[in-house]
This record gives sequence, structure tokens and C-alpha cells, in this order.
Amino acid sequence: MGTQIIRSIRKGSAQWSEEDRLQLVSILAKAGYAVKIGRRISPGQENKARPQMEYTVEYWETE
Repeated sequence: MGTQIIRSIRKGSAQWSEEDRLQLVSILAKAGYAVKIGRRISPGQENKARPQMEYTVEYWETE
């Protein structure tokens, strides 16, 4: 299994709060996954003055 990404777009219909993301990270870490929480510009929004941000939780199995 490679890196898996869970996305949450701010101001979108699938919006998660910071608390929700941190709780998800905690659950994944307790289950033995390596976890990275981040933020990036949503695809297709790169050239806009105020691009929509996408919050991500990446996780993968460690060896």
C-alpha cells in the first residue's frame, strides 16, 4: 500500500475542522500508520488571487 490521501476543502461541502483532522491523525497513528497533515492549493486554483485551499491527511504503512 502506498501513500493514501484524505482531502478536506475549506469552505466546501466536505469541510473538516482542525479538530476533526487532528483526531483523524491520532486514530491513524494509534493504528500504526505514519501520518502527515498538510495544506496546499486545490488543483485548478493555482493562478487565482485567492486560491481555494485543500487540507490533507496523508498516511502510509511503515516497514
